[in-house]
Amino acid sequence: MTAETTGLSADPTVKAPARASTAGASRIGVALAAVVGFACALTVLYPGQYPFDSAYQLWQARHGIYSNITPVPMIGLWSLLLHVFGNPASLLCLNLALFWAGLGLCFQALPARAWVKVSGVLLTGLNPLALVQMAHLLSDAHMTALLALGAGLLVQSLRTGSRMAILAACLLLVYAGTIRQNALVAIVPFGPLVLMALKPRWRMGTAAVLVSMIIAGTVTLATGMTLDRMLATERRDLWPMLALWDLAAISVATGELLLPPFTHGAGLDVEELRETGAFNPVSVTSLFSSSRSGVNNGFIEPYSAEQRWTIAKAWWKAIADHPFAYLSHRGRTASLLFGRQSGQAPHGIAYYQARTDYRDNPPLPAAWFANAQGRLYRLADQLSSTWLFSALPLVLLNAGAFWLAWRRRGGAEGAFAAGISASALLYAASFLPLAPSAELRYLTWPIIAALPAVVFAFSARSGKHGEASTPLTSHAP
Repeated sequence: MTAETTGLSADPTVKAPARASTAGASRIGVALAAVVGFACALTVLYPGQYPFDSAYQLWQARHGIYSNITPVPMIGLWSLLLHVFGNPASLLCLNLALFWAGLGLCFQALPARAWVKVSGVLLTGLNPLALVQMAHLLSDAHMTALLALGAGLLVQSLRTGSRMAILAACLLLVYAGTIRQNALVAIVPFGPLVLMALKPRWRMGTAAVLVSMIIAGTVTLATGMTLDRMLATERRDLWPMLALWDLAAISVATGELLLPPFTHGAGLDVEELRETGAFNPVSVTSLFSSSRSGVNNGFIEPYSAEQRWTIAKAWWKAIADHPFAYLSHRGRTASLLFGRQSGQAPHGIAYYQARTDYRDNPPLPAAWFANAQGRLYRLADQLSSTWLFSALPLVLLNAGAFWLAWRRRGGAEGAFAAGISASALLYAASFLPLAPSAELRYLTWPIIAALPAVVFAFSARSGKHGEASTPLTSHAP
């Protein structure tokens, strides 16, 4: 085993057996940190948090009724876990196991001292913001766990050249890309990393990078469509809900009701949208639950193809006619989503602490250590109005990591940092036009990716005239 393989600097004054012993101790330390982190997180978070979406997805998983308005592949997996273990918290256990294994693999490949690696694992996974987001039994935490393990396997394959690690990483990343409607953009930047792992001696040009990204996106999209066809028993278009929310926002801003007449009950006007809080910049759900006249979200009573076309035309016309009102609405939602939760209304939803009942779902398991869990959420409540519970600083860290890593992308560390930070940034940017509410959980992946991206970016060494830095791979020439 070489120093290059372990990520340790080759010190000519240190003999090979000593370096091997240090590397072995480092591996053990990181593995123990991941195991301890997993145990602590599971102990405190069990059985997880179940807001309405979780309760509805649990009901689907129990009855085998899969609607595509929620992540069909995750519900199918949850159904399998329920069949094997009979415990809804089995999904939480799986998420945390994948997540902490991924953190361990990522930081194991970091070319740094053991204490830096161990600190990175624990700081990334045990900070209060990460804990409360990973406690959700929702698609965001599940997707983040998959991306963390996929990234960990991928950086290990860059280090060892293992084809099995590459295959496992690809399977996890493609599956992660099917979990949310906009998850595809988070997968595309991993394409060049897969190509780099497969062809470590090949210097990629722009064309190869673009082709690998296209392939990653195409395979993920095809897989998602196939799983939807195989598993979904009920299908609904989601975009009309977002379109009607944007139309309501522009209506309130301009004083002119722009929602097509067939989408709402008689008597709805702009004043009712304001008075009842049916238009709420925090969440789309108020539009369909708070008005006196009623607005159809298209789920219970699906819109016809002609009606969907009418909604689409009204949506685009409103944006074209009132671009500043649209941008103001989207900017306000983005500030609530990414910014500091000031505690003054309106404000975004930092996290959920809920155990929602739904239809015939059985009672949820009791918390293992209710006092410890209560202390965590009391601390989260105190921090929720500070920048520590804001996504913006972490998105900016991802941006800084990408800028630094792009300049050092010739080596594996720089390429990996560029890949995961680009994934986080593209995913976060997709919510600017697409966010249906200001829920911080949407940004779980950018929140988690920030620290690994930064430390790998700083660990990468830039070469002269674009030459590659010393790579992680032990099979480099």
